[in-house]
Amino acid sequence: MWIVCLALVLLAWWRKGRTEPEPERKPPREPEPPREPRPAAAVTTLAAAYAIFVAWTFVAWYRKHYPLDKFKWGGDGWMGENTYAGGADKCGHAWATMSLARLGTVILHGWGGFAKRKASLISAGLAETLFTGVEVKDGFYYEFSFSDFTGNSIGAVMAALLDNFPRLNELFSYRVQYEPSEMYERKVAGTSPCPPGGCSRWNIAEDYSGETYLAAFHLGGVRAIRDRLGTASRFVDFAVGFDSRNYKPHPDADVTEPPHQDLFLGLAFNAQGFFDWLLEDRPSKAARRVQTITHGLFEVFNAPYGSVRLVEWSRAAKVKPPAQGA
Repeated sequence: MWIVCLALVLLAWWRKGRTEPEPERKPPREPEPPREPRPAAAVTTLAAAYAIFVAWTFVAWYRKHYPLDKFKWGGDGWMGENTYAGGADKCGHAWATMSLARLGTVILHGWGGFAKRKASLISAGLAETLFTGVEVKDGFYYEFSFSDFTGNSIGAVMAALLDNFPRLNELFSYRVQYEPSEMYERKVAGTSPCPPGGCSRWNIAEDYSGETYLAAFHLGGVRAIRDRLGTASRFVDFAVGFDSRNYKPHPDADVTEPPHQDLFLGLAFNAQGFFDWLLEDRPSKAARRVQTITHGLFEVFNAPYGSVRLVEWSRAAKVKPPAQGA
């Protein structure tokens, strides 16, 4: 009986859409004329981006750290509550590889004129190669982490899927929300002692106590929700979030809150959808450029304080987490 009721509801919904007049739509703005492909400039720009990233890793992770006596194979755990960074670094590895790969696709395809699929696969492979190289170097300074390598690979696969399946990209995104933690601010200000092996004020990537990772589902990507909620559906995402607190940076003695992991279901502000809506009908070139920048930026970043937790689960570390890792 319930199948018949569901069929009647779906039939009525379809009939309603067929009989109601179409709302008046604004005339679409004229598309921007295609740019002349510049493959050499695109490849050079991407190479420069990789060089800048490699230079930053040296300053942030290796410059003040002594190398080991020999190469170390191992791992710093997966997502356990007693592992390095409480597992948040695995989310960070996946996010960083995905973001770099997607940036490379934009550069190679949008500017260089390479075919979309070719550009995405090349870029995903380059990002995976770079972060594998980082893991190999970690083996001489910290340890080669198989779980970090797995996170990198997941990020490269995510980038390739999101770049090549438009419908998937319309429905999902993987973002990080960042607000600097108190401990990182202390490190930058020089008011907190460094752990053995040294520390770097440039090492913002390991401020896991300020990072929250969100797997976001775009409500506006579903027509039924979009028809019901209207424009507002473009601004709100349903999100699954994860973070760890008081693992990294290592807390000072006056911090009494124990290290803990948080997993939650909630809502997130979709800044990408907001700026797309705000700028989509603006004819000026400046508005188009800003829309392009904000669309790409908020594809991988969530607005600070831009999520609300509806249901949350937490667990605290039972032992002191390990200090090493990169």
